[in-house]
Amino acid sequence: MKKASLFLLAMAVCAIMAAQPKVVGHRGCRYAGPFENTLASLKVAQAAGVDAVEFDVHLTADDEVIVFHGPQVPGVGKDIRKMSFAEARKAVLPGGHRMPTLPEWFRQANKHPEITLIMEIKAQLSDEKLDLLVDMAMQQAAKYKGKVKVEYTSFSTRACDRIRAKDALAKVIYLDSGVGVPDAAWAKERGYSGISYNLDAFLNRPEIVAQARQLGIETTLWLVNDCEVADWAIRHGINFISSDFPEKLVPYIDAVKAYRQ
Repeated sequence: MKKASLFLLAMAVCAIMAAQPKVVGHRGCRYAGPFENTLASLKVAQAAGVDAVEFDVHLTADDEVIVFHGPQVPGVGKDIRKMSFAEARKAVLPGGHRMPTLPEWFRQANKHPEITLIMEIKAQLSDEKLDLLVDMAMQQAAKYKGKVKVEYTSFSTRACDRIRAKDALAKVIYLDSGVGVPDAAWAKERGYSGISYNLDAFLNRPEIVAQARQLGIETTLWLVNDCEVADWAIRHGINFISSDFPEKLVPYIDAVKAYRQ
């Protein structure tokens, strides 16, 4: 009996070790040179060989979707949600880059369709604007169905629930941070596909990772910007790690995987 228990334990450990986390480029490739959430940052992330790219969308004052984290626009000193689409497009970001439209982002993404796109729905100035952003973003994503693989994420349960209501097959990942995060059972009940929490959240609720695995809920850890945190994610069976430095994390994860094979 003791030998059997040890064997099962060894098998479980091997399974965790073999399942290396997949790397997500945070806002494209945030610190590799090009400004975040620009087509140039997306290209760097693609060249790095990431598994997925996270990016952010906002609604302009005249109800157009724009790819940008914000809300403040550097060099302009204005909230993107209070700018017109024309103003947003004219804004010159650090490094001379400009804000992409969703179609521009999808067309570049289509050059590497194996990379999943994780679209974060950002907080808006009203519930009505948030609902409209969800609707318009999903409409534009639907035009590229079969060309790019899009998943959705947000800190807003309103946004997450609306996405689920509009498309029951959409993959929705709930974002949160800190010590009071909901557990995986909560996410499962709401129909979410995953939870994306920072290290503080997982350290304070370590049982969530095992619970998520049992329930088939994917886990994402952010931000993973050094090897020690990446090692923690590997040891605990995290599914995805989101990094500002994916060009450095991809070869590290690959090296760990090769070493343990």
